[in-house]
Amino acid sequence: MALIQQGGGPSANNRKLGLYKTELCRSWEEKGTCKYGEKCQFAHGDLEQRRVERHPKYKTEICRTFWVSGSCPYGKRCCFIH
Repeated sequence: MALIQQGGGPSANNRKLGLYKTELCRSWEEKGTCKYGEKCQFAHGDLEQRRVERHPKYKTEICRTFWVSGSCPYGKRCCFIH
């Protein structure tokens, strides 16, 4: 399977590859098992979890939504500071 698409921009799979196994699997955390097994896109334990490379400006500005309302629909995935 080729990871780089020839000629065009990145495919959906290539964009997702950057987040592959960067978060723990909820099922694995809650039940200790996952129906997707080795094919799961989430990490099954700390050893599988990959570090996310962030933009240098990531979380350098206040989230206006959080500041005004006290909550943000993006939660921990928000690119701004809460």
